[in-house]
Amino acid sequence: MIKILYLIIISLIIIICITDLSSKTNRPYDVARAEKLYIDQCSKCHRKNGTGIRRVYPPLKNADYIANNSVEELLRGMLFGRSGTIVVNGITYNGVMETEVDKTLSDYDIGLILTYVLWEFNDIQKIVTPADVQAARKAGKLPVHK
Repeated sequence: MIKILYLIIISLIIIICITDLSSKTNRPYDVARAEKLYIDQCSKCHRKNGTGIRRVYPPLKNADYIANNSVEELLRGMLFGRSGTIVVNGITYNGVMETEVDKTLSDYDIGLILTYVLWEFNDIQKIVTPADVQAARKAGKLPVHK
């Protein structure tokens, strides 16, 4: 009986360990830091869960706009803001996104925010690097969407 109980306990420990390997703790970036940065910088409009506010602030979670645009374009919007009409998941948004990204953030931290949005909200396994952010800075502000 003790052997069976021992085997059950060991099996449960193995299951817990395997489950933990597939969780957010097994990501190739600092999830806790990225999540905090996202909440501090983006959640006021896009919500903590990335769902936005329908017809006011577009979602970042499961967003075709995220999936269909380059990292550089997404970063340029974060860095410089954007304006005009965009369609996200079939819903039209027309307004101005003033960048909420703190100008004192490092390129590493800005990359972490977009990495978090890609991985956690869109299942896009891409690490956004400081070099990506620097390239977006160099490319400058996006034209107005029409």
